[in-house]
Amino acid sequence: MCQSRDMATSSSSTSSPPAPTLPCLVFDYGDDQNPATLFSVSGAARRACEIEELRGKRRSWPTAHGWVLAWDPDTTATFLWKWDPRAAAADRIPLPALPQPPPPWRSVCALSGSPTAAGGAGCTVLLAAPPESGGVLWYCHAGGAAAPAWGRHEYDPGGGDGAEKGPYMSCSIGLVSCRGRFYYCHSPTECGVIDFSPAGPPALGTVPMESVPLLCVEGCAGAAADMSTVVEIDGELYVVSVFFHGTDFDTVADVGVYRKDLGRREHVRVESIGDRAILAGSGGRSLGRWCPATEFGLLPNSVYWMSAFDRRLHVFDIELGTEQVRDIAMAVLDISSASINIYTN
Repeated sequence: MCQSRDMATSSSSTSSPPAPTLPCLVFDYGDDQNPATLFSVSGAARRACEIEELRGKRRSWPTAHGWVLAWDPDTTATFLWKWDPRAAAADRIPLPALPQPPPPWRSVCALSGSPTAAGGAGCTVLLAAPPESGGVLWYCHAGGAAAPAWGRHEYDPGGGDGAEKGPYMSCSIGLVSCRGRFYYCHSPTECGVIDFSPAGPPALGTVPMESVPLLCVEGCAGAAADMSTVVEIDGELYVVSVFFHGTDFDTVADVGVYRKDLGRREHVRVESIGDRAILAGSGGRSLGRWCPATEFGLLPNSVYWMSAFDRRLHVFDIELGTEQVRDIAMAVLDISSASINIYTN
């Protein structure tokens, strides 16, 4: 199925107020030679990242619930922390130690729920290694009856060798939780599912899905390439697809927001997400977060995403189909080699 849509574009520049506010993009390079850089989306402020938990040789992996998993190389301790620029100190939840070597810094973390939710049941913490590091999952319990140690599970990511070599599958691609289960992008026509039982290793499965409808672009041979982001909103999964003019990744043709209907196994395009803003990083299957728009000074019913190609912040109005492009002075940085993490409330 091929869809067509026109989109208007405008461009603007931003200034730099002194203090960061949520939500933030953190450009993490994974080493001491290239310190992390923080950009406040609503305040349009870019500065060196001074968050204690993100400095030095510590590793951090943010989640869609606002909590961040951190690993301390000096003690091998892990903990969840929640940063609030208005608070004197971040909230912390201790977790079991994770011996060296630690998970790769490009790993992806997700929580099955809130570790501090009413009832005290806690949640499962899941950390998935990136595609280039093979099929490895780390998991433990946070809050409630905390787990005594991290569990480790290996799975076959595919790929093969020699003539049999094929595409790799990674649970880190589009990893997100929804209603206590974990989901990831297994393939364009399959949604991966990860379930945890009270005892035993995680169980991996798939749900067949129709692929996101491709976009026809006038003057282009074939369908436009896309960049996809998965996000959970009010117990539903959504996919944000950024369509380009073929392989011209500097020109955006359209941005579509689709609800994953797991029952009907199809993607349904939506025209409104209410007073919310979706934020996405960059890459073929980037991470997504959302936050209340008006409360944080963002455009309601919109998608904010960072392009590694033109190194600018794009803001798309879902209802009107219009886009703003904002220069955030990232041209001096090689953001294509950075892990773009999103910190929300």
